[in-house]
Amino acid sequence: MVPIYVDNEFGEGISPFLSDALLDINARIPYRSVIPPFASKDRIVAKLYKLMTMQTMVFVVHMFPTLASQFFAKAEGVGMMSEGYVGIVTDTAVNVLGLLDPSAIDSMQGVLGVEPYVPTTKHLANFKNRWKTKFQRKNPTIINAELVSE
Repeated sequence: MVPIYVDNEFGEGISPFLSDALLDINARIPYRSVIPPFASKDRIVAKLYKLMTMQTMVFVVHMFPTLASQFFAKAEGVGMMSEGYVGIVTDTAVNVLGLLDPSAIDSMQGVLGVEPYVPTTKHLANFKNRWKTKFQRKNPTIINAELVSE
């Protein structure tokens, strides 16, 4: 299993947590692939060929939706969206699937998307109330601000 993430603060922020979670379930992580935020299509293809030579079958992708859609389009082009490969995307890409170009969505057929689940609890309700009170104090001109936790 190889985590593939964008080479910036956004991507690096999840990397240690993702790696720890994967290691907790005894997943073998032989390599981490980092892709620049504005990577060319050739650079993405080069990364994919490197993953293919390492016989990587499962990859977890954490990057902005536009880069993720380019990544999966190129993965499809080199045959890494076929049987035997597993692609998993984090909620960043999942949350905006409806906004992507239909051809981008087509190239992601078979990819598993994951989202965090935060159960509604008294602790969460108390946190929301504290946040709203603090937010209103700092931003008195914004009326009825809500913290969304879907």
